[in-house]
Amino acid sequence: MALPEFNLEGRVAIVTGASRGIGKAIALTLAEAGADIVAAARTAKDIEQTASEVRDLGRRALAVPTNVQKDKDVQAMVQRTMAEFQKIDILVNNAGVAIVKPLVPIPGFAPDAPWLGPDFFVPTSDEEWRYVLDSNLTSAFLCTRAVAPHMLNQKWGRIINIASVEGLRGVQFHSLYSTSKAAIIGLTRSLALEWARSNITVNAIAPGAFHTDMMAPEFENEVLRERLLKSIPMRRGGDLRELGLLAVYLASDASAYVTGQTIVIDGGVTTSMGR
Repeated sequence: MALPEFNLEGRVAIVTGASRGIGKAIALTLAEAGADIVAAARTAKDIEQTASEVRDLGRRALAVPTNVQKDKDVQAMVQRTMAEFQKIDILVNNAGVAIVKPLVPIPGFAPDAPWLGPDFFVPTSDEEWRYVLDSNLTSAFLCTRAVAPHMLNQKWGRIINIASVEGLRGVQFHSLYSTSKAAIIGLTRSLALEWARSNITVNAIAPGAFHTDMMAPEFENEVLRERLLKSIPMRRGGDLRELGLLAVYLASDASAYVTGQTIVIDGGVTTSMGR
């Protein structure tokens, strides 16, 4: 490799939400850089596909069906990883969901958004609140807590949390998602300080608009797509490989002096906020 600091050969990475979208892209790009991959998500068939593509790249792969909202599942995933690879070097906390709706219905407001169902006009429930926070925040807490002892023992580790630009700004009808991603950023900063002397870095990536299932309604609707792209200074959505390459940097020795940071990758959106 021309730049050995980016080489991940001999490293083992757990990637949650690795069945599709951002998680799958990161898993495959880490594998290209030399890492062996543990792909975790609920759907066995999908993570088996990710694992198969990792093996096609010449790396070892383990597909572990996991509900990362449950500590029992997370502990089992870590145990299987240790049994297979004897170590854990990299953790990518990517699993997450979004619910788009107001906290409570707004009198007289009817959005021109045919994909929004009747739930949009019903107050946000306790169950919806817990579901989003457990999926996006509790999952990262559980996974990080489970892998941290192994990283502390080996005095080396890279934890990458997938946040969002929505954790840095308010977004209408995304209060649950924005709250969970802001909390991820706070968790990142605090843990970076706790483990700074143990050669464990903790950083977050805050993506903007990327071509994922979550963003599909906006990219596939002509009117919404035009509106979305006009809000992006680069006038395009992000390519998932661009996210993967950033993850490789944060997972490698190249970023050894970077910790507690939230790196935004959004085509300039947050740079232009308020203008």
